[in-house]
Amino acid sequence: MKYEIKEISATKKKVEIEVSAEEFINYYGQALKEISVDAEVPGFRKGKVPENVIEGKVSSDGIVSEAAEIAIRENWMKFLSESKEEAISQPQVEVTKIAKDNPLVFTAEYEILPEIKLPELKTIEITKKEVTVEEKEVEETLKWIQQSRAKYLEKENGAEKEDLVEFAFSCISIENDPEKKDRIVLGKGHYIEGLEEALLGMKKGEEKEFETTDPRKKEDKIKIKVKIDSIKKIELPEINEDLVKELGSFETIDDLKKDIKEGIKKDKEAAEIQKNREEAIKKMIEKTKFDVPEILVQRELDYMMRTIKERVTSELNMTFEEYLKQSKKTEKDVLDEIKKTAEEKVKGFLVLHQLIKDNKIEVEEKEVNEKIEEMLNQYGDKEEMRKKVDMEQAKLYVEDELKREKAFKLLGC
Repeated sequence: MKYEIKEISATKKKVEIEVSAEEFINYYGQALKEISVDAEVPGFRKGKVPENVIEGKVSSDGIVSEAAEIAIRENWMKFLSESKEEAISQPQVEVTKIAKDNPLVFTAEYEILPEIKLPELKTIEITKKEVTVEEKEVEETLKWIQQSRAKYLEKENGAEKEDLVEFAFSCISIENDPEKKDRIVLGKGHYIEGLEEALLGMKKGEEKEFETTDPRKKEDKIKIKVKIDSIKKIELPEINEDLVKELGSFETIDDLKKDIKEGIKKDKEAAEIQKNREEAIKKMIEKTKFDVPEILVQRELDYMMRTIKERVTSELNMTFEEYLKQSKKTEKDVLDEIKKTAEEKVKGFLVLHQLIKDNKIEVEEKEVNEKIEEMLNQYGDKEEMRKKVDMEQAKLYVEDELKREKAFKLLGC
């Protein structure tokens, strides 16, 4: 195999590959064998037809075409291995010379990752902030613990503030508006203006209509019909030594508060690291000019759109088509809204990839294995999880993550 590479742009190349006549004869024979496996010829068992018989039954052009497909597939992979080219797309192949007993010549156009000249790392300054935890944050977590262990007691009398109210509602200003169900704690502030005021004092089974602002057109008013399904009084447990001991290995309230504070601090530190990394990558992008492969942007757009559709289905409980209709948007409108974000994400990936490449960042197999074990230890049945996981894919993922970690350390974050 001989090949010659030509650069079309910063993100695209074309290679001309020549397969010698001697090599192509071998591919011709391989094609004959593959055709004979499925060939059905009277007087011969399937898969047992001699190749000379196949050659007489199948057109020469058909065998040559099959041989070319095999040769192109194998020599493309061989080219990637020998040249170390970082192709990020399937090749656009064009055969320029093909005949039995002659060399096969074809071109393959493919997209690549651009070479990026990164700025000096010392020019990338990030604003780091010291993480602190305020007492009110600890108290808010204690309140959440109380609420998670609350008791709910059915009420027959009117709804009051701090009660949990379950209700059904519909907009009577909209024809055939379907009834929806929801639940809220009165006094917390909610999305429908005037809803809480209407619910206050109502009893189980009672219905009421109230007027509110149309969220689609603020100058207009609409009428909502609401019916209470249930009212529950919320009883919060007292934060005392008994409750603290139920939560785990804590002896005192101070032990619990200390653990909460440490947890909040870890979360804030992780968020601060992520913020610093995003800032560093953003500044690297700002100081660098390069072309972005369109195929990577399209892949990111596809991924983001799939995520949006899944969230609409799971969180809003409606189809994507219904969401578009309600939002008065088209799918193209959504794609246009997210395209800039997709481009920025791809730029971030490319900058980080170049940083890893320039600094020859590598990870040892021992590091990868230790990280995988650390991840598996988070599961109850470690060995069962090991059986479920594709370990080769897991190793590739972990290796990539560890390289990224080392790259960010070079950036000081």
